[in-house]
Amino acid sequence: MEALQEIITQIPAAVGQFLMNYGIIAMVYLVVWKLFKKRLQNWRIQLKERVNAKQIKSELINSLFTLVVSTLIVLLIYFMKAKGYTKIYTDINEYPNFFAFGGFFIFLILDDTWFYWIHRLLHHPSIFKYIHKVHHKSIDVNPFTSLSFHWAETLLLTFWIVPVSMFFPMYVPAFGILQIWGFFDNLKSHLGYEFFPSWWNKSLGKVMTSSTHHNMHHSKFNGNYGVHFRIWDRIMGTEFKDYEKTFDEINERKKGILKQRVN
Repeated sequence: MEALQEIITQIPAAVGQFLMNYGIIAMVYLVVWKLFKKRLQNWRIQLKERVNAKQIKSELINSLFTLVVSTLIVLLIYFMKAKGYTKIYTDINEYPNFFAFGGFFIFLILDDTWFYWIHRLLHHPSIFKYIHKVHHKSIDVNPFTSLSFHWAETLLLTFWIVPVSMFFPMYVPAFGILQIWGFFDNLKSHLGYEFFPSWWNKSLGKVMTSSTHHNMHHSKFNGNYGVHFRIWDRIMGTEFKDYEKTFDEINERKKGILKQRVN
């Protein structure tokens, strides 16, 4: 009974968090895609704009399923925590400091690895048309695309949290930082504009994905499967060979060095 009460009390917070995230997405869309559209024209990754009202409407509908599944997973975690089935904790002294201060980095690597391999699985021809095709209907991605998934994909991409929380001490603030990172990284990947500077891929930042990196996945399809890092794509040879060249060309265009070429 106590576990059920815990779940009920967490529903408003779970839904509120999603709505707040959606508010941020809508604000970014309005600022980047509408208010500064002309000023940022050369910053667009795909110069030929394909987004229309039909695509936005479809993405909004799909995001509702993402809301439901995400909320259910959060409530499942709270239920398991209330029942004592997880190692989720809030008292920093409950486990060694390693888990509190190193947890974020461990979770980030786990999330990136899980995403890469599930993402590749979803691209298998026998599975793609049933699940991942929903996300790939958005070729010219925009902020709303970041929540446009088939409900099963949302479940598959986030379910790793359940078994990990059962066997690995999960400090709530560390996991919260991961959630924030994941949200903004996902938003960055589907922004449709490249804001990383020209030196990004010539510094330590090159280990991370850029907006261009994931945008190319939507426009070219088979490649650039990673979400946070380029590591698995590099190891498995699935990164598009012209990624860095494309990234550099976009940054040159931003500076006015290259003339616009509409795809």
